[in-house]
Amino acid sequence: MLQPTAYAKISHAKATTCVSTNSSSRAYGTKYLKGKDGGEVGPSTFVRVINQINIMNGDMAAFQGGILLQEAATGDVVGAVGVSGAAGDEDEYCALEGVKQCSLADVLMTVPETHSCKTLKNHVSSL
Repeated sequence: MLQPTAYAKISHAKATTCVSTNSSSRAYGTKYLKGKDGGEVGPSTFVRVINQINIMNGDMAAFQGGILLQEAATGDVVGAVGVSGAAGDEDEYCALEGVKQCSLADVLMTVPETHSCKTLKNHVSSL
């Protein structure tokens, strides 16, 4: 089990990943940890992601929970949100829902636009 202080560091790494790669942390992980057919990547691709994370002093995360924030009118990157503490899909859902609940959905776009969480109950509204 992770210590509580780890969640803040992981959340920050997820957000940093988004800003650094101009995508979601999910997309970053998919690019380097899954092949084009959804299978495993080769060693050279895996080494590339490990080297990128190392160059960033470990402040990147190749898994779900980080979303990119862009200005709706221009598409300019304005920041990111990283969430940690649950399953990656649930972390991503919480990040997206947080932006929505802050009434920022009119001025900000999120990447991804919608969640991929499969563990949500049917009665929870989707983004």
